[in-house]
Amino acid sequence: MVLERPRSELLTDPDWCERAYNPRVSVPDVGEITAQWGRLAQETRSRLPYEADVRYGGNPREVLDIFRAPSPKGTFVFIHGGYWRVFSKTEFSWVADALAPAGYTVALINYPLCPEVTVLEIAECCRRAMATLWGKLEARERANVVISGHSAGGYLTGSSFATDWTALGLPATPFTGGLSISGVFELDPLVHTSMNELIRFTPETARATSIEQAPARVKAPLVLAVGGLETPEFHRQSQQQAAHWADLPSTVASIPGRHHFDVIEELRIEGSPLLTSALRLLGAREA
Repeated sequence: MVLERPRSELLTDPDWCERAYNPRVSVPDVGEITAQWGRLAQETRSRLPYEADVRYGGNPREVLDIFRAPSPKGTFVFIHGGYWRVFSKTEFSWVADALAPAGYTVALINYPLCPEVTVLEIAECCRRAMATLWGKLEARERANVVISGHSAGGYLTGSSFATDWTALGLPATPFTGGLSISGVFELDPLVHTSMNELIRFTPETARATSIEQAPARVKAPLVLAVGGLETPEFHRQSQQQAAHWADLPSTVASIPGRHHFDVIEELRIEGSPLLTSALRLLGAREA
């Protein structure tokens, strides 16, 4: 996407923002992809034992699923995407397909959606979910904890790095690392997209919710992964965040041949770049 006008002008142009930030514009078969997610997730739940709907709050959507590894070496926490408006943990059970057999407990966080709640309230839900999960993990499962999320969940992963976890009774750095996949952190452009019909950002709340300038309180490695076929703005957002949090260290990984929706599927494919990154963050010696 060539910048023919000043960025300040582009970031308030609804057509430009829609093309840059709505992945459904550039990926034609989203319905087929998400239907496949549901089928894969159902197969996973029929095959792997798990604890369903562990409650962390009063809202019906404030629950999480835990797929326990038999002899755990750590825990992989996953936060789903959907621009805070759609989806749930239920479509993503397959995240456990490769990680649980490799010896890692997998926890999937569910949360209320916009417009019932704000994005800031969703971030608070995820913090409470993590605090609840921490209390249910064995010592071996706490040894190596990686927090991860896709799209909106990528933002929520970043938000977890900007959190004072000691205020919730956790260690200051409860994570071995983080894996943000296709995240957005500077949220101002979303005001001018169709997604905002349900997100309901104002310019002021989008700015207050953005974290691209927030200090990192969690001192652990963060990988910001982006599909190689995603729009330049998704790449720019991750590059900008990595530069801001360079001392973590924070690095960007471009996943070749993947777009916004199928990049996440690499978490279930042995030997894939994304799963390899996850295992390295978890401390696996072999990925």
